[in-house]
Amino acid sequence: MAIRQKERAGASTRSVEAICTAGVRCEVSTQDGHVIVTDEPEARGGTNTGASPLAHLTASLASCQAVQIVKVAEAMRFDHGALLITATTTTDRIESRKGGDKVMRFCAAGLEITLETDEPEARVERLKGLSEDRCPVGNLFADAGFEPVIAWTIKPKSA
Repeated sequence: MAIRQKERAGASTRSVEAICTAGVRCEVSTQDGHVIVTDEPEARGGTNTGASPLAHLTASLASCQAVQIVKVAEAMRFDHGALLITATTTTDRIESRKGGDKVMRFCAAGLEITLETDEPEARVERLKGLSEDRCPVGNLFADAGFEPVIAWTIKPKSA
C-alpha cells in the first residue's frame, strides 16, 4: 500500500522573535501567535520561569517524532492507541570549531517510543521506518552526526 504524501510548493520558512527584557529569560513569539518562554535556572543566571532552550530542543525532538508517527499512521490507516515518547539529549563541552575554548554542543540523542497497537508486525515495521525518516528534528541530529538512537516498545492496544 503506497502512502500518499501531500505535495509541498517548495521550501517552508518559520520565523520567531525573542524578546529578553531581564537577564536570560526570553518570550519567544511565533508567527502563529504562540508565546514560548525560555529561561535558565538561577544557578545559570536565570529566574527559572521557563524551560531552557536546550530543554525546548529536546521537547521538539519528542513532539516532532510524535507528529510524524500520528501522520504516517493516518496515511497508512494504521490503528493505534496511546503513544508515549521519552526523548533524551546529551550535551558536552567540545572544542570550538574556531579552536580554543570548549563550547557546549549536543553529542547524542535518543527516543524511547511506546505505542499501543494490534497491527501486524510488518505494518508496525513500516510505520517505524517511515515515521523515523520523516522527523525533521531527528534528521537535524542525524545530519550533525548524532543519529538518534530509537527504542520502540509495542504494546497491545487497550480496550
